[in-house]
Amino acid sequence: MPAGSRFLIEDGMLSDKIGIVKFNGDSFYSIELKNQLLHAAHPLGWFCEINLAVDGVSIPREEVYFELRGQWICTAQIYTITDIFWYIMEKASLNFRTKTALAKGLHSIDCEFVASMLEVATQLDLKKKWPRRRQTVTQASYL
Repeated sequence: MPAGSRFLIEDGMLSDKIGIVKFNGDSFYSIELKNQLLHAAHPLGWFCEINLAVDGVSIPREEVYFELRGQWICTAQIYTITDIFWYIMEKASLNFRTKTALAKGLHSIDCEFVASMLEVATQLDLKKKWPRRRQTVTQASYL
């Protein structure tokens, strides 16, 4: 991998357990993640995308929510968040729905983080002028 293309420490970032949470009467699967970013002084909008796949099946961004300190943020809109920061080693969750129920047992979780190479912590690259970095974290997790 080219120098500067890694921006997080993968090992231990995703939980090995998938839980179930309720929000507004709906059930969601939930996987905990820990902030192991090497550039943690950015608002959540620094992530241009967060893409989630379970057992090789992509989950639509509109069905995935980044939960931090009790706030649920749809990952389809995360790039717009300028005033919420996820601090180093702080835990958050990705809560998601699937078209079909997940069976009990082991599942492969792939979470791709896409971030701008713009390193100015107070600015977001909403006009997409800067190149993107992509890094995927993979974890075997039990439901």
